[in-house]
Amino acid sequence: MAQTEEKPAPTTRLGLTFSTTRQTLFVAFFTFFCAIDLSLLGLVSEQIHKYGNDWTSYPNGMFYHALGLALFATIFYLIFGLCHWALGHALILFCFFSAGVMFGTVAGILTATPFGHGLQCGNPVDSFPLQYQPFVNECSRITAIVGLSWTMFGLCVIGFFWFFFDKFSLQSRRANVYEPYVDLEAANKPLDLHKH
Repeated sequence: MAQTEEKPAPTTRLGLTFSTTRQTLFVAFFTFFCAIDLSLLGLVSEQIHKYGNDWTSYPNGMFYHALGLALFATIFYLIFGLCHWALGHALILFCFFSAGVMFGTVAGILTATPFGHGLQCGNPVDSFPLQYQPFVNECSRITAIVGLSWTMFGLCVIGFFWFFFDKFSLQSRRANVYEPYVDLEAANKPLDLHKH
């Protein structure tokens, strides 16, 4: 029989974080989650900075409130994405569910605007409803906000079900996502009490 070589236990914090495929996938997922969230934050904050904090500066109140909800959601869930390692599975599940609701609401509201699908951005200004005509030059940015909001919604749905199955699978899981590496064979060896 061929003897298998034992892998040495990781010794650095970075090595511990990437010690299993599961942990590596979590790092990759949350890195992508934060990158998309930052992109959306930049676009939304630019729109709010450009047109101000008064709903009369926007086509309608729903449009304004959708941008406000997007601003809150991107800031809050950026903090969640950066601090997810300190949270338990139950809180992560709640955060993914609530983020999915918020980003889905933003995407749904902005998709219903004339800029929501992006295919009409090249049309002449007078082909848009009167209240949206002053914002035609923002069509591509609003379309990008819609696309990134749908992407965040999709990531939240994937994250919710991923963590749900991770939490309630029949395999034993640690309480924390990045709990340190434990060598199960070494932990299960009986202690030799006769050593002096």
